[in-house]
This record gives sequence, structure tokens and C-alpha cells, in this order.
Amino acid sequence: MPPTDRRSRVSALPAQRRCPTCGRNYPSDYRACPHDGSMLEVPLAVDDPMIGEVIAGAFCLVGVVGEGGMGRVYEAEHVRLPRSYAVKIISPIFARNQEAMGRFEREAQAAARIVHPNVLDVVDVVRTKDGRPCIVSELLLGEELGHLLHRRKKLPIHEAIDIGRQACRGLAAAHAAGIVHRDLKPENLFVCNNQDGSVTVKLLDFGVAKMTDGASLTRTGTVVGTPAYMAPEQARGMPDVDGRADVYSLGAVLYQIVSGVPPFYGDEPAEVLLKVATETAPPLRQVDPTVPAMLEAVIAGAMARDPNQRFGSALELESQLAAFVAEPQRPSRISVPASAHSPTLVDAPSGVPSVRPTLQEPGAPAWAWLLALLASLVALLGSVAGMGLVMVSTKKELGGSATLLTVVFGVVVIASALSLVSALLRRR
Repeated sequence: MPPTDRRSRVSALPAQRRCPTCGRNYPSDYRACPHDGSMLEVPLAVDDPMIGEVIAGAFCLVGVVGEGGMGRVYEAEHVRLPRSYAVKIISPIFARNQEAMGRFEREAQAAARIVHPNVLDVVDVVRTKDGRPCIVSELLLGEELGHLLHRRKKLPIHEAIDIGRQACRGLAAAHAAGIVHRDLKPENLFVCNNQDGSVTVKLLDFGVAKMTDGASLTRTGTVVGTPAYMAPEQARGMPDVDGRADVYSLGAVLYQIVSGVPPFYGDEPAEVLLKVATETAPPLRQVDPTVPAMLEAVIAGAMARDPNQRFGSALELESQLAAFVAEPQRPSRISVPASAHSPTLVDAPSGVPSVRPTLQEPGAPAWAWLLALLASLVALLGSVAGMGLVMVSTKKELGGSATLLTVVFGVVVIASALSLVSALLRRR
């Protein structure tokens, strides 16, 4: 097919709308950003001078299929083989940024080290004529989980479990390759539609991944990820975050899939970050009473605030989701970590942990109330002070926006300590 014919195909591709706040792009039928509620801008122009270009003598760009904060994703046809690919090209402005280039190259290196059906398959790394790097990967047919949740708000339990188990397998493969994703969220899970009616889930965007056998690109004291889904240890900027942080993030994603809302949300990223660092997510069945108690226990086990009390691996979480499917009437099959702080299970055996005592529980001393209120006041002041307490800088990543937050640790540590002391006193 000559390049002119390929250019004519672009008009058949769906136009997109862009969020002016976070930079994410959505199908043309979206009116507001599901991430931050901003009204979307007019559809993106798909008239691109790169259309028709042949990259590395093999991949002819035939259309725009998406756009991230650092560049565009094109559909490409192989000039000698009857195959289509996705080609992610960094934008010229970011090609001059050393940190952005490092993240782009890290994404390619990380994804290429993982060979698994539930991880995006990277097939090559090439360059444009002007020297910009390109990541060539399989072309996926379907939609991001974030888009799916925007349309349907929440999914049936069986669909949520299927997505969660597949994501667990992809994460397990990444962890086995020595890679921690660090930014798992609905926008980085792609739901592919198969011809038989089933779906395949793919992990995307390893741009902020951490390779356990190499140096990190992030500076000490910085927080990398998306606040609503990051683990508490990430929110505090702790070093040496491991695969258990991804387990927490997947638990947070499952929380939203089954309830329709993320575990933490707020008007500003700094507010959400402080909640993640200092608070426990509301009990899932308190948000949506229709969620099975057994599933609530599993998700609570994945989202335990202490990494040592969390499910120790993605495969362990996957096995608990499988047990829920196999024995839906037997909560005893779900082995929740002892300190997961899960809500009370209906008709659950005594071995499953119950909900933590509340401030209204009889016997709590008055000074425990005072400490709890003081902790809340510190958290509130942290949110109100905004930029004075938390410096927020958004780093737009390819294939989605990841928020890079540098935290003033004094506020988070004080609030965390007071919350912990208050919780211990309430247990006395």
C-alpha cells in the first residue's frame, strides 16, 4: 500500500479529546476527565506529518492511536510482513530532556525483559530519521481499564476477579524479572477483546519501573506513582520499595473495580497523597454492601498498610482470588494476613480479623480521643497548606500521566505517628 493510501486511513481512526489538567487523552465521546473531572478539550487533530513515514526501514506509520504526556502512539504496518504494530515515539521537546529520555529508554528495557501473555510485548527499539527513540510493540485491540470504568463505573464480580488474576500473573512475571512497576493503576491495565468473547489483560507503561538489579532514575526523597493507587510506603518516599507495593496498588485497583470508587480521593494530588500515607481505606463493604465479605477480606489483605502484613507476592494474591472463585461459600479458605485490618466478615470464622475499634467504642480514654483529633488536625493542615507543605510537580509519562510528588516528610511522619499512637490506645 503506498504512503498516500496509508495517510487516507487516518480519517477512519477515532478522534480523541485531551484533558487540559492532567494531559490524558480519551475517546471523542468523553466530555469530562474521569481522573480529575476537568472538561476535555476539542478532539485531537489526527493530521500528523509522521503518517506515511517508514521507521527503521520496516514500520510504516498509518495512523495515530493514542497520545501520552511524552509522545504519540501510532499504528504501523510492517513493510514486508502482513503484521501491524504499535510504535511509541517520544516528542521532540522531550527528546531534549535527559530525564525524560532516561524514563523512555527504561520503559523499553523493562518491558523487553518480561515475556508473558499479560504484559505488553515489546518487539524492538528503533529510531526516527531525526534520532528520536521509538518503542515497537504489539498492537492491542480493546481499551484501558480506566476507560472501561468510566463507561461502566464498576464491573461484575466475576469480571473483576478475572482482570485481577490476570494482572497478578503479569506482575508476578515482572517481579520474577527483577522489575517493580510502581505505577499500577486502571490506565496502565489494558483489556484486550478476544474473538471468543474472553478478555486478556496486559500491563502497560513501565516508564517509572524500578529494576532491582540497577540504579533508580528517581532521586531519594521523591515519590513516584499515582497517589490514589500507590502503597503507603511509596507515599512516604521510602527507599527500596519492592513488589509488595505493586500488590497494594493492584488491591486498590480491585477496590475501585468492584465498588466504583477509588480507595482514596480528594481535590488535589497532595491531599490524596497525605491520606494514603496516614489513613486506612474505608472498609469496602461500607462503600458498597453488595461486595462479598470474602472478597472484601482478600482486597483488605492486599491493601494492608504494613508491607510485612500484606500478601507477600502477586501469586499469593492470585491464589486467594482463585480460592474465592472456587469456594465462594467458605470464607475460611481465604487466609488474610493477621494485621490486614479487614472489616468484620458476615458469618466469618473467628480466625479472620475483625474491624478495628472505632473512636465510639466504650472504654477508649478521653486523651486517646484528643490524640486522634490532633492527628486529624495535622492531616487537615497538611491539605490546607498545599504547596507550603507538599511540593507537587507533574511528570507526564508516555501512555499516561504519572504524578511525581516530593513530600515534606515532617508532616507525613508526624501525622502517621499520631494516627498510630491513637490506634494503639484505642486497642487498650
